[in-house]
Amino acid sequence: MTKKHLPEADTSQYADVYLNSPVPIVFINSDKVYLAFIDKDLSYEDAHDSKSGDYLIGYYNEKYFGIGLYDHKETKESIEDCYSRVFELIETAKKHQRNYCLKNPA
Repeated sequence: MTKKHLPEADTSQYADVYLNSPVPIVFINSDKVYLAFIDKDLSYEDAHDSKSGDYLIGYYNEKYFGIGLYDHKETKESIEDCYSRVFELIETAKKHQRNYCLKNPA
């Protein structure tokens, strides 16, 4: 989710989607902690401000993750690096999901 859509993304109806997603959910440049998105009773406005300095925050498989910019500077290169790392994480999750399905057919 991009920054301009983050206040909408915290709607309680989406919390279960984020909590149960088969791929990592990523929030870009959020001023708030990840709990704003997965806690149905917490609004974006009321959530604590993020102090991590991470450019991308996310949630996947009951774990929070954050990815920061190189030197905490918003340059084209550092933003591209963040996205590359997220795409690697998504690919890893997809492979893990695929392997799980092969080992545990429905």
